[in-house]
Amino acid sequence: MDRKHFLRGAAGAVLALAAGFAQGADAWPSRPIRMIVPLAPGGGTDVAARVVAQYLGEALGQPIIIDNRVGANGVVGINEAARAAPDGYTFVIGSSTTLAANKFLYKSAASMDPFKEFAPLAILGTIDFALMVPASSNYHTVKDLVAAAKAAPGKLSYGYGTSAALLCGEMFNGVAGVDIMKVAYKGSPQSLTDLAADRVQLVCDPLGTSMGLIKAGKLRPLAITSKNRNKLDLNVPTMAEAGLPMEHETWAGFFVPAGVPKEIVQRYSTEIVKIMSRPDVQQKIFETGFVPKQVGAEEFGAIHRRDYVRMEELIKSAGIALE
Repeated sequence: MDRKHFLRGAAGAVLALAAGFAQGADAWPSRPIRMIVPLAPGGGTDVAARVVAQYLGEALGQPIIIDNRVGANGVVGINEAARAAPDGYTFVIGSSTTLAANKFLYKSAASMDPFKEFAPLAILGTIDFALMVPASSNYHTVKDLVAAAKAAPGKLSYGYGTSAALLCGEMFNGVAGVDIMKVAYKGSPQSLTDLAADRVQLVCDPLGTSMGLIKAGKLRPLAITSKNRNKLDLNVPTMAEAGLPMEHETWAGFFVPAGVPKEIVQRYSTEIVKIMSRPDVQQKIFETGFVPKQVGAEEFGAIHRRDYVRMEELIKSAGIALE
């Protein structure tokens, strides 16, 4: 074979190979996609994730399979997602706790580098938390709770089923100058059930997913931890209105393992932002306790980096020890 024929054959092979890669990329997705939810079924994040999964599956033409990987306050699920093949067939719902605060809260997450292990896709929304007590409680205001906790240090307890709830409880201890003992649960639903039964005296959890028990007359919200009152219950004051300068707002969003092709990342981001722009989806997301957002990959990445630094400063200033 002469040089001309060799070069022509080699060029043809390269073009065929490139076309094959392009065809493979265009064919994505060609099978079901797994969404890892590192929290218990039934919580606000899980419910909201399932709403998005339904519409995203329709947009991509493939079913989204929910995989609840629960354990270690989200660390188990996040680690599972980080180990997944970067082929676009696994993504995870992360948050400002599981992909930021956890690194400074738990030894099991201390080696995590979320910016090297994941790529952001889009934000789901932000979450307003509420400080809640059993409906049968004698505490009708935040001041009542603080007074009781100061009168009996270490006697009251708060439950938490997520890192965000733990962070909220410890922030409250620090800001109020009290010592309310923490009790760990597998997830938010379990902590709220025990709160309604008066097995613990306090839980700080998303207002949206607590509304069922609040409306049923089993829980009493004392205050919310956002800057403004929440439309779900405008009668609940903010922490600032209740007399304590404390704010605790988190976000949740979607990520893929690092290394997923850019065109797949962009497709995910575009489709999720479109879904989050739909009024019917926004209403469903709002009912889970989230304030829905339309934020794509690039802006989301900047928010993640900003809040990673903020969480580190917040946890260290609150004196929360690594567990």
